[in-house]
Amino acid sequence: MIDRRLFAIAKKQTLILQVVIRCINLGLSLYIWRTLAFLLSHLVQGRSLPLSLPFGLILLALIGKLILIRLSAFLTDQASADLRVALRKKVMEKAFRLGNTSRQLPATTLAQLSGDGIEQLEMYYAHFLPQLFYCLLASLILFAYLVSLAWQPAVAMLICVPFIPITIMAVMKIAKRILNKYWDQYTNLGTRFHESLSALSVLKAYNQDAAKQRELAEDAQTFRKATMSLLSMQLNSITIMDIFSYSGAALGIGLALMAFQQQQLTVYGVLVFILVGAEFFLPMRQLGSLFHVAMNGISSCGKIFDYLALPEKVDGSINHWPEPLSTITVDQLNFTYENQEVCAIRNLSLQLKKGTFTAFVGKSGSGKSTFAQLLLNQLDDYQGTIRWNQTDLKELSFSAVLDKGILVNTKDFLYAESIRENLLLANPALTDEEIWTLLDRVKLSPFVEQLPEKLATVLEENGKNLSGGQRQRLILARALAVSAECYIFDEITSGVDIESEEIILETLKELAEEAIVIFVSHRLYNVLAADQVYVFKDGTVVEAGTPQELKQTSAYFNAYFTEETHQMKGAIENEG
Repeated sequence: MIDRRLFAIAKKQTLILQVVIRCINLGLSLYIWRTLAFLLSHLVQGRSLPLSLPFGLILLALIGKLILIRLSAFLTDQASADLRVALRKKVMEKAFRLGNTSRQLPATTLAQLSGDGIEQLEMYYAHFLPQLFYCLLASLILFAYLVSLAWQPAVAMLICVPFIPITIMAVMKIAKRILNKYWDQYTNLGTRFHESLSALSVLKAYNQDAAKQRELAEDAQTFRKATMSLLSMQLNSITIMDIFSYSGAALGIGLALMAFQQQQLTVYGVLVFILVGAEFFLPMRQLGSLFHVAMNGISSCGKIFDYLALPEKVDGSINHWPEPLSTITVDQLNFTYENQEVCAIRNLSLQLKKGTFTAFVGKSGSGKSTFAQLLLNQLDDYQGTIRWNQTDLKELSFSAVLDKGILVNTKDFLYAESIRENLLLANPALTDEEIWTLLDRVKLSPFVEQLPEKLATVLEENGKNLSGGQRQRLILARALAVSAECYIFDEITSGVDIESEEIILETLKELAEEAIVIFVSHRLYNVLAADQVYVFKDGTVVEAGTPQELKQTSAYFNAYFTEETHQMKGAIENEG
């Protein structure tokens, strides 16, 4: 019921203070009941008492209770806020440390975990746990007072109290299995909804939007039924707890009346048992009403801390590496993705040099993009060595690698901000003059100059108000702003027009004079301007050389080139 890992992040002091405040509040309530019982007993016995002082003290106690309730609510809100911030910070830090590795969760699942998952856990911590600890103390405090009046009814009431948590635990044991599936259904439903929303244009194009809507409606109905089953279980458990609560109170009051009849208890004592009887079970009853919160919180807690406990790539010890990067040497490199049997990279050896425009080419799934990620240490658990100059890549910290190398691909994102702000993201120190220079390098300055707002023009999300070629060239300009020493461009010309493709390749050729430049593509005609071409197949390099050399000596290169040429001619004929 309690995950100790939670207390390594949350503040224990706030939780303890909440419990103490509730106990003080209970003490004031006990004082009010005792005073009322005292006044009523004297009234029953025909005695007269001055009422101004007792009722004045009761009024002060009520004011004190009101202040304590407000203070408790404030502490609850504070505990909730502190935990939300601390956990979201932990989850985001973990997400950045895991990066684009095989252990990383899908974006939708991660968003749900850091959103609704943390909200559920926060309610569990801020509401359920204080009530749990308070229940234990409240039962003992009330029992200690009541047993001093008459031990039989007090013991009877105390014996009935454990039946409530036993009921909770029994239901939780059954519900825990259901809740694990329930949370998985919730995250899967969210993922499918996000995917369908992202692919809405595709669904419309193939007239499958209605079918997908029906599929999502069925999933939502299944999830609704699961939710109602959980709520039904909670209501049934509350009914059972009410039976134990009211039965226990009735039993205690009944025994108190019997003790009074046998003259073992005074009128005052009977009245105290009557007033306290229902309150004796109230804290435990309130705990039971938080059952659903607790179960969701426990389920979320496990998933959040399981994510935070995922093994991470070991960071290198070298944080600052001032040495200019001139060569990258790879020797007998092997890599297999987690839960995969086939090697993605096998027995790969090569050397990359500054001043050389290098291209990796191969069909989809040949391993070229995986290898590109390995060169920047974005994937771990590889065998073999990758050396930057003479330094093993594993010795460099992630920040040191980022200072020297950058990977640019079609997934790079443009924010719904101005053109200027999107470029400043790479280098906040850029002046407008330097930004125009970058735009000149990618032949975008004429387009930006004719815009009314020029550099202040606000882009739509991910550059939707740009053409595919303009978007990729702006992404390229942002990469150039970093002034890295190793650039890897993965399929950056995919889906762009011929003019933009030529501009991008020309820019990369110029960039290769001052840095290590690697261009990854599955289209051979894109790499004919490269100085060195590595042909990938089944996770290894099968051919290497200049494009001219490969055309003369490589049967595989020529067969691949011929196949691609036929495909392009067929596409042109179909368009015609």
